[in-house]
Amino acid sequence: MKQFFLLLVLSLLFLFPTAGLSLSVSSGHMLDRFELIPDEKTPFLTFKGFFDPGQFPHIQIFPRNSKTETSVLLPNTLINSILLPEREVTSFSEEGILEKMLLEEKITKKENGKIEFQVTLTISSTEKHILVLDTEKSDSRHLTFALQKPVKKETTNAQEQQKVESIIIDLAPPVISPREEILLHPVTALMSYRRVDKLNLTILNASPHPDSAQRLAVLLDRQQKRTIEKRIGMKLKIVNISSVREQTILPKTKIYFHANLMREALILAQILPGEQVIEPMPESRISKLATDVEIYVGKNFE
Repeated sequence: MKQFFLLLVLSLLFLFPTAGLSLSVSSGHMLDRFELIPDEKTPFLTFKGFFDPGQFPHIQIFPRNSKTETSVLLPNTLINSILLPEREVTSFSEEGILEKMLLEEKITKKENGKIEFQVTLTISSTEKHILVLDTEKSDSRHLTFALQKPVKKETTNAQEQQKVESIIIDLAPPVISPREEILLHPVTALMSYRRVDKLNLTILNASPHPDSAQRLAVLLDRQQKRTIEKRIGMKLKIVNISSVREQTILPKTKIYFHANLMREALILAQILPGEQVIEPMPESRISKLATDVEIYVGKNFE
């Protein structure tokens, strides 16, 4: 799946040569297939594929004119046309809650040469429902929505009074801590959004050959460094060369990237010899800001 996403994104670069490396997004989602999980209380609609959890907050859900129809806008998303060829799905169980689902993929090229792609899902159900993104069931492999039935609650006088009090509290000016005052300062905001001009790279040996990480570092530093820097538009700096703990052996070289550096990881994967697996940086290592991309040299590296 990752390999297909890599090939598809790279193919966009060839289809839009004037865009070059100005691709407007550096990470996104890929829809492979979907599954409706029936449940009497709350059914779930799950999409499987490759997803960037860091972009989940940008997903938009809004009801259509009909009470049984909902649209979902997935920015930076592509559809795996091989695994998910149909754009109108009606093959749902007659006893289930879903009636029809439309998938619309839109790829546009802006005037500045940047490419944007998005997918709009239009979901029709047999009864009124509320579509909610379930963040607990969603991860880098699954995107899950809960189909909740609207619940009518009887409000008492005490509850009405509590609502009025909460509105009054909400209207009060928020309390800003000293740390938040620093973070909200205009200079701090500009520094937070400064352009990255250097890619810090860590190379770890996860192969049975003890010198594989060092050989890859030499390959990147001497032979490919200028080519890589020209293509990614920033300096390349190898900050660490070592081996993984417990001598874990990987069959294929694996590249981990931070959420905003998917484009750079794709370029590295294209240049590196052999076949690689590309994955987002695990949450346990996201706090290590000194490293932007980590390459685990696998057994297939020669």
